Amino acid sequence: MKWLALAVSTAVFVGGVTGCGGGGGGAPILPITLPISVSVTVNGNAVNSSNDHYSVRPGDKITVTPNQSADWTMISDPDGSISLRNPEISAAKWSAQLVNTTGAAGVLTVSAKATANAAFIKDVVFNVAAGDARNGIYKVFSTNGTKPTLSLNFDTMSYTLTDSGGTTLSDVFVPDPSEVGAYVFKSVRNTPQAVTTRFRLAGDTVVGTFPFAVTATLASNVYTSQPFVASRALVTTQSALDGVYNRLGLDRWILTHDKTLHNSEIRQVQVTAGGTVYLLCDEPSITSIASCPAASLRTYNVSAGIAPDEWSITNVADSSDTDTFSVARVAGKNVYLAAGPYPKLPNSMVFRIGLAESATWPVTNASGGDTAWNWGSLNFDATTYSTVRIAQDGTTSGFVANLSSPSPTIMGLRTFVGPDAGNYFAMQDGALSVVIGAPSTPPTAPFDAGDPVSGYLQIGLVH
Repeated sequence: MKWLALAVSTAVFVGGVTGCGGGGGGAPILPITLPISVSVTVNGNAVNSSNDHYSVRPGDKITVTPNQSADWTMISDPDGSISLRNPEISAAKWSAQLVNTTGAAGVLTVSAKATANAAFIKDVVFNVAAGDARNGIYKVFSTNGTKPTLSLNFDTMSYTLTDSGGTTLSDVFVPDPSEVGAYVFKSVRNTPQAVTTRFRLAGDTVVGTFPFAVTATLASNVYTSQPFVASRALVTTQSALDGVYNRLGLDRWILTHDKTLHNSEIRQVQVTAGGTVYLLCDEPSITSIASCPAASLRTYNVSAGIAPDEWSITNVADSSDTDTFSVARVAGKNVYLAAGPYPKLPNSMVFRIGLAESATWPVTNASGGDTAWNWGSLNFDATTYSTVRIAQDGTTSGFVANLSSPSPTIMGLRTFVGPDAGNYFAMQDGALSVVIGAPSTPPTAPFDAGDPVSGYLQIGLVH
């Protein structure tokens, strides 16, 4: 049981002394204390109960008004299961939005104690239904190279984004009126035009865009809508890491507080030997692990990282070549995720996403965002890709491309043919879809130039 005490210090005059004129002395008027009673509203509507027990839902706004000045205490059962959002608590009122942080029902008891006489106490009991199963904390892997956490609450339709330094940004989200199953992030960082900061959720995975800082390691107040993948189902058992992954990535080199160079990366990697060995084919061309020349095959040892869901790799031939990664479970499949600084690239931030190598190429429809600040669709069939995207200024554009295989030894990748031959590559696994622009040498212009090829990434969650 967890006690939450909020004492309100309010001077209350319940009686006084008066006198009569003419030199006579008046008898003092004794304080009169009445038993305490309360009235209750739920979402602004008055409710009544013969035994002061009320059944409510997470997200309901509760107001308890006493008939006299009161101090308040609260207890939740199970311990810590019920918390408050936007509380307004004073001697004259107790009001808050109830948040159930668990997937089971909980009980919150609010006790009003008369300030004038602590012997008078009124208990009000709220039986709070289980919270929405989607509520929780998701670890974010952002294309700007950061790994904040995202707390979502569908009962209160609110979120909190917490960066690695503990700084938080909280606001609300609302259903997207133009797309069933999508939600729009409200934020002071959003542009005043069409809001492309949105997200979709399936199971333990969130895919969306958010106005992240353009750069992460230098002070910046420049924000752009950038894609992310977030998960609350990251692998913590080393042997479950094994797999061959087609890994697409972005590299960013920080120039100033709001300028970066960027480039794309396409590699195949393999985690093997019960999650203890990591192989990477470091060929300029797209080459599978099985076909990788010996001179280009890097071997790393895998060890536990700082967090239980993070894994460290160290090159067996070069101990300065290190990195970290995680593996999420999405619709029963492994998905490789990484974000953060890369020691081998000074002043850099990287993002990586990898899907398991597979010859299966299903017909899918997905929605998500891209690094050109759009939100739109990613639709695949056996031979084509198509998208319709909305930009930050509210304009829409469409694009269709034919697909072919870029490598006879990698079955899970496709490349665009026709006018954009070789400019873009795609992968999907029936749950996630990703499109990336082709790498360039040297890296391309600053990120904010909106280069449509190198450094471009689009990530979608399949409907």
